[in-house]
Amino acid sequence: MIPTFNNIMLLLLWLFGFYNSYAQDEQDIQAKIKIAQSDNLVSIYANAINNTDTYQVELNYSFLVLKESSSGNLSKNSQSGPFSLIPGEEKTLSKQKINLDPDSKLNIYLFIRKKGAVLSKDTIVITDNIQKKYTNTSINEREIVLSGLIIDNVLTKPGKDFYDYFSLFNRTNGESYPFVIVIEEKPNIGGRNSQISINVDDEIIFQFVTQPNDEFLQEAAKQANIAVHKYNLKKNKLYSDEKLY
Repeated sequence: MIPTFNNIMLLLLWLFGFYNSYAQDEQDIQAKIKIAQSDNLVSIYANAINNTDTYQVELNYSFLVLKESSSGNLSKNSQSGPFSLIPGEEKTLSKQKINLDPDSKLNIYLFIRKKGAVLSKDTIVITDNIQKKYTNTSINEREIVLSGLIIDNVLTKPGKDFYDYFSLFNRTNGESYPFVIVIEEKPNIGGRNSQISINVDDEIIFQFVTQPNDEFLQEAAKQANIAVHKYNLKKNKLYSDEKLY
């Protein structure tokens, strides 16, 4: 049977569509950091771009700015949250303004995830007003230079005490994990005490209601470290299994 012109055109269109969807699969959603600088004031924008013609939902972002002073002191500012994008939309997810002192350094990280998996990442390092940009759309999280970072978003004295105990146990055990650990504290609805959660990869892996009791907080910090260790073992196993295929 001799193929007709219409059949050939349909085949070409199908092949083009298949190639186009395959080629852009990794860049459907793009993380993009934008910088505006005036003297020592740096304005930082965390943007997400939808390069598809479909709605994108169930997305989460993590935006982290680390400032290292000339004396080596480290300060951090982070935001995260869910978002969605309409077709072709570029959305500013977060904005920060930072005073960049002489000889200080800024490390800026933006991650976009869906159901825990990293879709896109953008990284910018600013040193002495020189920007170095590192952009990857396919991410191996073990390449991230934030190993062992613990972010405390605590509100109360028991929350701060728990953070100190958790960090102490972590240093004592000599653990350094290839992911960021976020300690989040929120008011406990219907009670006087607050609720603390340990979050990794936008997933709660340990959670409890605080008590103003040092022994209780130390035990909670110990159990939280065990939970993080188990999570890392599970992540390592999944990573090893992926490398086999």
